[in-house]
Amino acid sequence: MQRIPAARERRSGNESTTSIHVPGAPYDDVVVPLLESARSVLPPGTRWTDAHTHTGFSDPDGVTASAQELLAGLDRAGSERAVVFTTAEPAGYPPANDRVLAEAAASGGRLVPFCRVDPNAPDPLGEARRCFAAGARGIKLHPRSDDFALPHPQVEALVVFAAEHGAPVLFHAGRGIPALGEEVTRLAGAHPDARLILAHAGISDLGLLSHVIAETPNIYFDTSWWQVSDVLALMAVVPPGQVLYASDMPYGSGRFAALNLVRCAREVGHGPEALQAMAGAQVERLLAGEEPLDVGPAPGLRAAGHRWLAGERIVSYTSAALQTAFRGFDPTEALALARLACQVPTGGADGDEATLLVTCDELLARAQEALAADPEHPRRISYAALSAHVLAGTPRVPV
Repeated sequence: MQRIPAARERRSGNESTTSIHVPGAPYDDVVVPLLESARSVLPPGTRWTDAHTHTGFSDPDGVTASAQELLAGLDRAGSERAVVFTTAEPAGYPPANDRVLAEAAASGGRLVPFCRVDPNAPDPLGEARRCFAAGARGIKLHPRSDDFALPHPQVEALVVFAAEHGAPVLFHAGRGIPALGEEVTRLAGAHPDARLILAHAGISDLGLLSHVIAETPNIYFDTSWWQVSDVLALMAVVPPGQVLYASDMPYGSGRFAALNLVRCAREVGHGPEALQAMAGAQVERLLAGEEPLDVGPAPGLRAAGHRWLAGERIVSYTSAALQTAFRGFDPTEALALARLACQVPTGGADGDEATLLVTCDELLARAQEALAADPEHPRRISYAALSAHVLAGTPRVPV
């Protein structure tokens, strides 16, 4: 999800149980009926494991989350377990890693700790060793936030160490990280036992990697991103066994992340077995150091089907509205244009597409109502507008 400072004060981590903020609540309630319909095709007993969540209280962006809040977010989303690591810590990661390890130990097995390591810090490999000895099951690296470039000798040393322990290394992916795709591909080839995860649908490098990903089965992608076009491209060009459900909590909602994954996966033709692997079965195998599941090849870009121009217009305008709202500006005009894009004459749509337009219009009306009720906090349009955005981009999946 887009990382925007939360509309609440930074906290110390010692809050009472009456003051917790559950990721997504209450604004992602709008997602529930859509999500229940979308995941009705999953096999009974499908377990959801979130591959990308955080706790922490010192990130410069102001977003905070306690373990109690994260667990409540998992409950809200219907997820059994989650990978967890700390948010950014300008003062250094060892104390924060200790906090995450303690949170995981107290979670009854629901939180799986990764250590966050800065390759430019003194003895990063020693910090990884220390954390793994205390129970860490993977490593998180954030080149942009922690200001390191790739390639980096300490990054390679950390990848080798993790591979020796059958543990994943998760890289933040996004703008401002030159050579990320090239270097992760090189690392995957040089260290075939490594398990490397690109966060946020690999958005910065997905185009670059799309033609090589089938030959690098040890590169995985988590789905903690919101743009429907990016997630559709991911589902089309990456084999389903290399796609992992993720929410980015507390920055995102587990409910919306599940809706986005299931609708985009179904839009390109993935069936129940692939969905079950993406929802959690595959990441559980990676965390356990087991052989990954093979659930078939990528369907290819042609699987995305025909162009539905009415839906594309809604996607464009909701993207504009959301980007505007995420930055704290007024999304009124883009929301209005998105609703107007839903107004197709009777002869312009029928059947499922007509139903989809009506549903999108209803969701966008709710976004407008949320904005009118609290114009000082435009981000409150998020989950209604995001839901319309994803529905418009996945027209072949029933509502």
